[in-house]
Amino acid sequence: MRKKIRYQFFIICITFSCSMDSYYSLEKSELDSGIRNDSLFLGIKFGMTSSEFYSHCWDLNKRKLVSQGPSNNSVRYLIPTKSIGQNIEMLFYPIFNKDTVYEVNSTYSYTAWAPWNDGTDSEYLIKEIENILSDWYDTDFIPVKNPKSDDFLYVTVDGNRRITLTEVSDREVRARFTDLLTEKKIKK
Repeated sequence: MRKKIRYQFFIICITFSCSMDSYYSLEKSELDSGIRNDSLFLGIKFGMTSSEFYSHCWDLNKRKLVSQGPSNNSVRYLIPTKSIGQNIEMLFYPIFNKDTVYEVNSTYSYTAWAPWNDGTDSEYLIKEIENILSDWYDTDFIPVKNPKSDDFLYVTVDGNRRITLTEVSDREVRARFTDLLTEKKIKK
């Protein structure tokens, strides 16, 4: 019995180690490439000042591309999808460092989500968001063991831009868009 437990623990450690090693290798090679990818979505990009961000979102709102999110704490964008004949709600808001955007947190959920609606939970949603973002950025995500839980998260790095996908509830998936160069300066 103890041998079996040790063996399983060993396999889990190897899997976690390999996935983290492949992520760190990817991050290093992308940052070493010197490529900057500041463009995110809807014309939003890393390095925008807060006034540029608000002005840009106001313009998107006037053109009816976005609206205000719940409690006026985020921007709401509806992504059309063919998967189940409904939209995906994307709520996003940036994090500023020295008045410039360096990270954008976004959450996604199906507009028709309900616990009894098959195919609308985050297990399905994360796959669809991964496909959508893979198309938007012409990239592939790699699974990495989440250090905070038993789940996996999905990550891609393209130059300085890292995108991380995680399930946060039965309903929601989070994507975090991060400028790695700025993040590393902040952490020093």
